[in-house]
Amino acid sequence: MERTLTLIRHGLTDWNEAGRFQGQTDRPLSPAGRRQAERLAARLAPHPTPDAIVASPLQRAADTAAIAFPGAEVTHDARLMEIHFGAFEGRTREENAALPEWPTWAEDPYLRVAPGGESYEAVRTRVVAWLEDLPTDAPHVVAVTHSGAIQMLLAHVLGIERPRWRKRIFVRHSSLTRILVRDGAYVVERVNDTRHLDEAGGDPFWT
Repeated sequence: MERTLTLIRHGLTDWNEAGRFQGQTDRPLSPAGRRQAERLAARLAPHPTPDAIVASPLQRAADTAAIAFPGAEVTHDARLMEIHFGAFEGRTREENAALPEWPTWAEDPYLRVAPGGESYEAVRTRVVAWLEDLPTDAPHVVAVTHSGAIQMLLAHVLGIERPRWRKRIFVRHSSLTRILVRDGAYVVERVNDTRHLDEAGGDPFWT
């Protein structure tokens, strides 16, 4: 049986809009982020409800899931949370660059642990554990999560052993990424699908 895994990044927050490192700081959706989730809901409404919907417990992901799939049951799994940036959370890139710990971490954030936080390798370990625990009898699973989690899942299924922080696959807020599972093999069907967004949605998209 072919299975489908759809990965959705949460909508915008005020810290996203301000360029602040967010990580596991629990910020709610901004008005623009709620509009993104509503546009996503309108796009998904004509399609059958997925067999399982799971979200990161962080508010921005949980609320995106609730808006995108009104009335559906949503479970939460902490393994889908964003990377913990530790001391870097709440600051802009420029503010973090002034910290003495920044150059060492930024040189290799895949293996190096953010002060008081975690590495991208740790994120990969937990999201892959989540992936391997997915029920094999659910044809379509949706995960509403974060960019770091999606990037590490893509690195895993594409066989990228050492993803580089500055050479990553970018995923926009409320975007759709889809992975097909065929006989135990992974096929990336789409990445960063944001056809439901435009400038009015708070995240400009050019076709």
